[in-house]
Amino acid sequence: MNLTKSESSILEILLNAEVPLSKSAIIEHSPRNKCWKDGSIHILLNSLLEKGAIYEAGFIRTGKGFGRTFAPTEKGRSYFSNLLMNITQKAEPYKIFSQLICEDIFTDEELDALEQLIKSRK
Repeated sequence: MNLTKSESSILEILLNAEVPLSKSAIIEHSPRNKCWKDGSIHILLNSLLEKGAIYEAGFIRTGKGFGRTFAPTEKGRSYFSNLLMNITQKAEPYKIFSQLICEDIFTDEELDALEQLIKSRK
């Protein structure tokens, strides 16, 4: 599955959310340097739906009408890890993450979360 930068950004917002998000909530959660117009986000969401990265999770009341909410599919959840593995084809994941840790890329909170994830997998 190939995603554009904007599609990847939307998928990342949905992955970080704990609940399905509406179109307006996605715009609210987007980085300050991103401002999608109503029409363009509609096109991006439909593209993500067609690619199977997200699904319609339900509806919420928006003003006088209802709006769809979206959440990542299992395929969408694995997008970034698959992307990493395709980029590094021959590299071992352990070497990749150990290098990232050595380069001090992660915050203390992220390291704590990774540590808890590792402990839960053992």
